[in-house]
Amino acid sequence: MCTSFTVSVKDQQHYLSRTMDFSFLLEGQPIFMPRGFEWSSFNGEVHQNTYAFVGTGKKLEDYIFADGVNEKGVVAAELYYPNEADYATDSVAGQKNLAPHQFIMWLLGENSSIAEIKEKIGTITLVDCPVALLGITVPLHFIVTDSSGETITIETNQKQLILKDNPIGVMANSPNLEWHLQNLNQYASIKPTNNPSQKLGPLTLTPFGQGSGTFGLPGSYVSTDRFVRAAFLKYNMVTSTTMEETVNNIFHVLDSVTIPKGIDIKPDGEIDFTQYRVVMDSISSSYFLQLYESNRVYSVTIDAELLTNTTPIVYPVSKDMLFEKLEQSN
Repeated sequence: MCTSFTVSVKDQQHYLSRTMDFSFLLEGQPIFMPRGFEWSSFNGEVHQNTYAFVGTGKKLEDYIFADGVNEKGVVAAELYYPNEADYATDSVAGQKNLAPHQFIMWLLGENSSIAEIKEKIGTITLVDCPVALLGITVPLHFIVTDSSGETITIETNQKQLILKDNPIGVMANSPNLEWHLQNLNQYASIKPTNNPSQKLGPLTLTPFGQGSGTFGLPGSYVSTDRFVRAAFLKYNMVTSTTMEETVNNIFHVLDSVTIPKGIDIKPDGEIDFTQYRVVMDSISSSYFLQLYESNRVYSVTIDAELLTNTTPIVYPVSKDMLFEKLEQSN
């Protein structure tokens, strides 16, 4: 599962947020990857990061990431794309061949903008290759934005990567982006203002209370409903000229698509839930992380000091709650 959306405040702030919804415990941590770091794709091809980035990931045989922001303001997240992802069966000569779970490393480590991604995307092939942590090839699609606020979705079709402009700046899971955008037409009447009273024969019909304009907004946790909710809320949320206030408001919107434990139980009994939520700022290259078990918000900013590091940094995070006991004042 997973839900992601962008938020722009004039030309001063551009964010990408996401929930990470999964049943298998990923136990990801914020990791800083330096410039010049070398890594190998599944078939031994060697890649070197041009740009430093920070995201939530895990060190297995190699580092893998689900999202992140780089020093140039490119921000990316991968989301589950079941029954739709279509990968090459073998490496393709003359291409950079990557496993799907390695694509974020390339997006963040080797690109300074969406314009550069558009130029290079034809050189990349995603190949059917399992991730060691899960033992399966993960079906994925991707949402990407940068410091200009432009947003794209990258999906696969007939074993090719397809780059699509994403005018709404929202992603969830299957089906594809075009289906989700067309589905929004069913909710054209949803609005943040209340419905007025109206006559029905001799009766005057009056809404029961506040929020009547949102009647019909879908409330389930299925992908198609989460997409609609995220789109409606992101365009009606209150923003601010300060990063702190806007990040706080984005986390509140993420509440609407955050899956509590016990709500989504798979056929094998495993519980799918939101393991973490992230807000990423493409202007300051800042990363904000909140774990399911904690009300803390952890942050990392790629500043000049951090860029001096030449080795990866894995940041420890704690699954604890902070409570402040109120004392009686005299």
